[in-house]
Amino acid sequence: MKQNRSTWQIFLVVLFSVLSALIIGTALGSIDYGGNPSISTYIGMFLAQFFIVVPVILLLKRNNLNIAKSLRINRVSKKILLYSFILSIGAVVISDEINILFEMIIPLPDSFSQLEDILRPDELISFVLLSLTIVIIAPIGEELLFRGFLQHYLENTWKDVTRAILVSSLFFAFIHFNPYWIIQIYLLGILLGYLAWKTQSVLPSIVFHICINGTSLFLTTFDDFVERVILWNGHIHPIIILFGIVAFSFGFKNIHTSGVKV
Repeated sequence: MKQNRSTWQIFLVVLFSVLSALIIGTALGSIDYGGNPSISTYIGMFLAQFFIVVPVILLLKRNNLNIAKSLRINRVSKKILLYSFILSIGAVVISDEINILFEMIIPLPDSFSQLEDILRPDELISFVLLSLTIVIIAPIGEELLFRGFLQHYLENTWKDVTRAILVSSLFFAFIHFNPYWIIQIYLLGILLGYLAWKTQSVLPSIVFHICINGTSLFLTTFDDFVERVILWNGHIHPIIILFGIVAFSFGFKNIHTSGVKV
C-alpha cells in the first residue's frame, strides 16, 4: 500500500467492507430458499462473512500488491499454533466469567434472547451453515481484515505497534455493534493483535479466534450442559477458572518467548 495513502481512507475501506458485507448478507438472506425463513437467515449470515474481506483483496490486486504479504499470511510453526490454541482455551474461561460479572451489573436486554435463539437452529443444514459461518468463515475473514490488513497497515504507517493494536482493536470492537460486550471484544481484540504482531502472521490469531467462536457456539447451543458441569453458584467453577488461568499463562508465556523476533 502506498505510504501516502491517508489513514482515514484505510479506515473507510475497512468500514466499507463491513457495511457492504452486511448489506449483501441481508439482501441475500431475504431470499426465499425453499420456504424456510431460518435457512435464509443462515445463508445470509454465511455470505456476509464470506464477503467481508473481498473489497480489501480487490484493492490490493488493483494496486498490484502481494495479497499474502499484505494480509500477513505467513507460515508459523505447529508449536506456535498449539500455544495459540492453549492460550485461547484460557481466554475463553476468563472472558466467560467476565461476561457473567458484567451481566450482574448490567443485565442483558430481552432482545438478546432472540439472538440466542438464532444460535440454536432446529435443522441440521441450519446448524452446519451456522457453524461454518461463526467458527470458520467469520474468524478467517475478520482476522484478515483487522489484524492482517488494518493493524498491519497502521503498524507500518505509525511505527508504533502499541497504538496500532489499541486503535485497530477498538475499531474491531465497535463494528460488532454490541455495546454490552464491547469491553470484552476490545480486550480479545488486543490479544489477537498481539498474537498477529508477535508471530508476524494472522494464522495464530485465526486459530485463537476459531476456538473462541467455536466454544461460544457450543456453550450457547448446549446451555443445559453448561449449567450442570461448568457453572457453580452462577459463576464458572473455581477449578475451571484456575485451569483457565494456568492455560492462559502457559500459552502467553510461550508465545511471548517463541514468537518471531520483532
